[in-house]
Amino acid sequence: MKKLTVNIFILIFIIHILFISNFLVINSYAATEEFEPEFGLAPEIDGDIDKSVDEWENASKEEILLKSEILITEIPVEVWVLQNDSDLYISIQFELEESARNSEEFIGILISKSESESEFFDAKIVQFSGLGGSSERFEYLDFYIKNNQFYEDKETNGDGAGELHGNKIIYEFRIPVNDSEGEDSKDVSLDFGEKYAFKIVYGENNNYPDSIKMGNVIEIEITYPSIDERTIEEKVLFVLAIISFSTLGGIYGLYIYKIIIIKKKIRRIRE
Repeated sequence: MKKLTVNIFILIFIIHILFISNFLVINSYAATEEFEPEFGLAPEIDGDIDKSVDEWENASKEEILLKSEILITEIPVEVWVLQNDSDLYISIQFELEESARNSEEFIGILISKSESESEFFDAKIVQFSGLGGSSERFEYLDFYIKNNQFYEDKETNGDGAGELHGNKIIYEFRIPVNDSEGEDSKDVSLDFGEKYAFKIVYGENNNYPDSIKMGNVIEIEITYPSIDERTIEEKVLFVLAIISFSTLGGIYGLYIYKIIIIKKKIRRIRE
């Protein structure tokens, strides 16, 4: 009876732990939107979406909230993510009333070296000046981040643009994929098959990072090119990898089978 009671207690404890763990996991990831971008044709990075040529047609599209850590305020934004074999494309779109818009607003994308949100190392920013006026212009800026300070990268990596359409503004970014520049690179190298944390931030002047007012983190997994989009060398290596793993799997299966047969023979001899 005592043993039965202990077993029931252990079972209840295990169920409780599993339930709590699942609950914590669900809630911890609830604030992070996950993207696994589809492959598509490269859009033109100009702050405009040309529907006549189906720009961004295959993009993964989600709405997130850019939130302020100080003020109780937020902005709903549309995030579009698209990829090809050389670049990752991200578009951020949202609407603000003219009275609520700042002439020096910007959208930035901070990039971590992994899916961890603990530290961001790279920043791509589209900064406006004179937004909504006759002297409106934007500038694409590339920074590396060290000890939460922004330092302008001497070699600009990627591309970005923005354009105001009435109350709606469209930002577009191009970030190179699998483009390692060596140990001295100030940019995060996005590798196929890896996940990275991207923090989308909004602010109202060029005093980074103090001018950042709102933000939110998304997670993007850099997708491998499909077999049709790979080079001949990549296809050959892919086929060789399949053959190698299949052969190893067959040898391992044969080894297990022989062990089972030997065990049966030993059991018969003992009997």
